[in-house]
Amino acid sequence: MTETINYAKKQLQKLYSNNFLANISIAGAAWVALLVSRGFSLVEVGIAETIFHVVSIIAEIPSGMFADLWGRKKSLVVSSVCSILASFAMGFTDTFTGVIISIAFSALSYNFGSGTDSALAFDTLKEADRSDDYDRYISIQTIIYRVSSSLASLGAGLALILGNRNAQILGMAISAVRLMLCLTLRENKVILEKKTISYKERLSALVKESWGFLKGNKKASGLIFGNSLVGAFDVLLLFFLQARFQDAGAGDLLLGLLLFITYSGGILGAVAANGCSKKTRFTFLFTGCLILVVSGSALAFTNILWIMTLGGFISAFGDDLLQIRADVTLNNMIPESSRATLISVNSLCFSLVMIVLSPLAGMLFSL
Repeated sequence: MTETINYAKKQLQKLYSNNFLANISIAGAAWVALLVSRGFSLVEVGIAETIFHVVSIIAEIPSGMFADLWGRKKSLVVSSVCSILASFAMGFTDTFTGVIISIAFSALSYNFGSGTDSALAFDTLKEADRSDDYDRYISIQTIIYRVSSSLASLGAGLALILGNRNAQILGMAISAVRLMLCLTLRENKVILEKKTISYKERLSALVKESWGFLKGNKKASGLIFGNSLVGAFDVLLLFFLQARFQDAGAGDLLLGLLLFITYSGGILGAVAANGCSKKTRFTFLFTGCLILVVSGSALAFTNILWIMTLGGFISAFGDDLLQIRADVTLNNMIPESSRATLISVNSLCFSLVMIVLSPLAGMLFSL
């Protein structure tokens, strides 16, 4: 058992590193500002974001099924390769078609990674009889996500100074390191034990189990939708604040600092989530976090830099607080053999909400 626990610790450390590398790219943090600097409008940015979620809707469930059928490790490897291709397309094409191709690969990278790392971590801890440590794991992962995103946003001004192509080349290098890391991960036993079963039988069992769970569990469905709605408001706000900050007079270097502060709100939210009582009703938590995110979004329209920054900070806080509690609750509800697939349903719901809100947000933030 000691060996299993040590293996689990090493596995989680690699997943922490994967999360950091997946979100540290300054080109990814400044993608809206980089597109605007290249002459694309905020409406086109909104369309690009919509394309991201169209691809996500198509690929989210199949990518989750890929992880449960062929392996979580393989899915993370594919995610890394797609990230490299996304940076290449964005850096070495000059047309909006190139932007769309890049966004599509970014969506696929997100699809093959979303839910997969959580499933890999949860079942790794379960194998070591340490399932209760998942709360701590997901809190740390969220903090790492916000710290890496904050550091990347702090370098957003540097991305604009370097120029799009150089920033994308740097992103490709980071993704290559991430690819090498993912190749060293170990697969879960729940996947390895299926090796003697045909893929057709695995697929049939997976579909039946996943559909049966969603059909008979209204609590899980409500949790997924509520988390997606709050997350959509926050993500869109942080995306379009890049342009709003510039319109309000922030220069390249100040832009990075302001984005760093806004993303830091999520770090505080992750810490608060770890200390939040498990007995807190989800409906109460959802209402409070939704109010925080909507209020933060409203502050973005003041055109006063410090108030806009405060709005982004508050929104990130509410989003991450809710996201962590929802993630822990959902993972404890779903069966292990279809974990990545069912977590992908969560991401699919998020994309469905985003595909409706993204173009509307593009027009709204253009006012």
